Order: sequence, then structure tokens, then C-alpha cells
Amino acid sequence: MKPELFSLLPLMALAAPAIAQASEKGISATVDTYVDLDRRASFLHVVPIPLERIFLASNGLPAISGTSPVKSWDQVGLSRHVFFSTGDSAREIITHYDEGRYFAYRVSDFTLSAKYVAKYAIGQWWWTEENGRTKIVWRYTFVPKNFLVRPFLALFVRTRWRPYMQAAMQRVQQDTDQRLTTPR
Repeated sequence: MKPELFSLLPLMALAAPAIAQASEKGISATVDTYVDLDRRASFLHVVPIPLERIFLASNGLPAISGTSPVKSWDQVGLSRHVFFSTGDSAREIITHYDEGRYFAYRVSDFTLSAKYVAKYAIGQWWWTEENGRTKIVWRYTFVPKNFLVRPFLALFVRTRWRPYMQAAMQRVQQDTDQRLTTPR
């Protein structure tokens, strides 16, 4: 089921294809959690986590059903395709990899509705230590295609995307905690 908000976005994007956004300033949402694994161990657990384990269909957004195979997911420049339960996909490429501290990636080549409103998106993750626990912060930024879609994209990020992120981050926290309690 497509969110009602997206039903008008293709028309808005096509109505002004020649009008470029004045800047690359994006629209972001940020979520965070705390885990009991140390910073490095939680980084090494979270970065390669199977996306289908944490991105389930909710809030009108599709689940991730998998990714194209990659040997590892630990070097700048590595890329993969992310596949959604709707049959859509996007391309993800690692842009920063600082083990135990910071991980970032760029998402582009959307085939789902995002292709009408976003040039690309940037995902950023930070790991810090706070009061004996590891704090994980995730920011996701969509860069709008033009100024006409910006308000609709902002509404989507606030009402649909951020709750989707919160649910995914909760599953990251649960998955990480489960790792602590599962004997190796």
C-alpha cells in the first residue's frame, strides 16, 4: 500500500523538472539507542547486520527483503543493492568506515516512490561511550530533487520515515542485546 502522501509527489516532481534545488541541504531524521556491548563490538555487530532482520514493513513502508551478496561490508567504496518486499530496489555505497566510531553510506538509484522526490539519501551512524554503555546514533538525510517536493518530503520524513527508523533502531537494540545473552 502506497502512502497517500506519495500519490501526489510524482506529479510535483515532474511538474518542474528543470527547477533545481538551490542547495544540497537535505531533510533529516535522527534516532538513537543504548546497548551494553562495547563500542567496537556493537559497531562490528550492527554494520553488517542483515537488513531484512531490522527493516520490517510498517507505517506504510515496505520491508527490506535482502541485499545483493557482498564478501564483506567493511570498506569505503563497497556497494550493494538493497531489495524491498515490493520488488523495488536501491543502491547503497559505503562512504565512511571508522571502526568502532562512525559509519556512513549513500543510497541512490531508487526504483520505489522515493525516486520522484529524492536525489539520494545519506545514512550516518555514530558510536560513543556514555555511562558505561554504548550510545548508537543514526541520522538519515534525504536530499530533495527540487524545492517543490521539499515540503512533502519533510512531511514524509516526520510522519512516516522517522517512525520506521525508530522501529528499526529498536530492533537493532534488541538484536544487539540478544547477542549478549546468546552463548557463542
